[in-house]
Amino acid sequence: MSGTLDFLSPSLARDEGGFHPVARSAAERLFRAADATFEERDGRHVAVRVPGEAQHAARVGIADLSHLAALDVRPAPAADLEGAGVTTYRLSPRRALVLYPHAARAAVGAQLGHDALVVDVSGAYTVLAFTGPEARALISRLTHLHHFPSGGEIAHVTGHVLPAEAGYRIVIAQEHGHYVAEVALDCAAALGGGLVGADALPAGERP
Repeated sequence: MSGTLDFLSPSLARDEGGFHPVARSAAERLFRAADATFEERDGRHVAVRVPGEAQHAARVGIADLSHLAALDVRPAPAADLEGAGVTTYRLSPRRALVLYPHAARAAVGAQLGHDALVVDVSGAYTVLAFTGPEARALISRLTHLHHFPSGGEIAHVTGHVLPAEAGYRIVIAQEHGHYVAEVALDCAAALGGGLVGADALPAGERP
């Protein structure tokens, strides 16, 4: 692939002069307030466990998957990219957002055309996962969108809703991440749900 810009890629930051860079999600404060356990993965703090997550997931759980890598690809690839945990979301006929776990970086890069303009936007988005039997109800309380994947207004800001097995993911600009996570948590609490760690997601919904 050509035209790659890596300045928004947290995983490419390097230790230097005693400085150890670790990226934080816009939703991290909510998870810390819930006494979540964090691990460093691929240059990011990831909330992996949350007290009470089993009870939350039995209704609707919200996990933070902002550690996923993200590429803005133009033109959009002719076919969806392959690989474990790789999602190709077509923003327009000529533009796609590709989400993937960092372990799939080489496989994803190998599938992109040499003439593609690829911008690493991993630091530009907050990605929240909704899981559990009330996940669809939670989506309905946040947006009027009905068909997925789709983009539009989510909690009064622009974002995207993507299906993920039996659950959903919402992708929003990181500057709105804390706000949308807070609104989603309020709605989830009314449904008997709450925050869960990334490792509590079902296998098919986990990166």
